[in-house]
Amino acid sequence: MTTSRSLSLLSSPPTEDIIASDGRARRLLPLRRTLASDVPTLVDFDSNKIASWEVELLRWPASAEAALRRGGYLTDRYPDPAEPWCNCSD
Repeated sequence: MTTSRSLSLLSSPPTEDIIASDGRARRLLPLRRTLASDVPTLVDFDSNKIASWEVELLRWPASAEAALRRGGYLTDRYPDPAEPWCNCSD
């Protein structure tokens, strides 16, 4: 039982990492601020900036959510018209 628990802990990524997909692979990306504009930006291993439209965020820490929104990586999604919705007080 100890072995299976330790394997599951090793296979799950740490919660402070930002995991994104570019359509081909999943990558761990750090969030940095640019010196010129102080806008939070995701960068790759070689410190190249990654634009918000180049990746889909799969997992991020709650503490980074505000910075990811300022950088344009998290936007509010439009509601699905097929989703039932009611604005009534029952």
